[in-house]
Amino acid sequence: MTDIARIIAAAMACFIDKERPMRRLIRSCAVLVPLLCQAIPTGPAVARDWKDYGNARFGYSICYPADLMTAQPEADNGDGRVFTGRSGASLRVWGSYNAAEEDIDAIVAGVTGSGKVTYRSASKDWVAVSGRKGGEIFYAKILLQKDKAGAIETTKSFVLTYPAKEAATYDAIAARLAKCFSTASN
Repeated sequence: MTDIARIIAAAMACFIDKERPMRRLIRSCAVLVPLLCQAIPTGPAVARDWKDYGNARFGYSICYPADLMTAQPEADNGDGRVFTGRSGASLRVWGSYNAAEEDIDAIVAGVTGSGKVTYRSASKDWVAVSGRKGGEIFYAKILLQKDKAGAIETTKSFVLTYPAKEAATYDAIAARLAKCFSTASN
């Protein structure tokens, strides 16, 4: 049953008591107000101006909210780019060779720095982490490209960092970034 149908059914049930009109009014309000509040969408349902950034050197792409973040020039070596937001948010995206032959834990530690990781999810081709560092929240995803022996050759990474007070806006953005971040082989 849809929310609207539930509201109409509840209202009709409350109006059956024809003997006591004041009780009927109070009962209707007591039922309808909570139901109407449940039917109102919560959270930021803001349409965003999403644009794409593609990196030719490392063969990855990511979307970003152009209405909230400004693209800075691509790095001189062509490995990535930084996007900055007015509220202090930033999105860093880059590719790198794993010349030091680090394992995944060392790579994650390098991406998250001194932040406290509170969430981690991984597959054979990627790892995602989020957590806090001071008054900021970070979300990072690392795509792994391995050689035939299973050693990590290159990584493509992004880190979204934003003030904790902006979580209502940026949590949804982090979820979208995680879905749109991809490599040519994905």
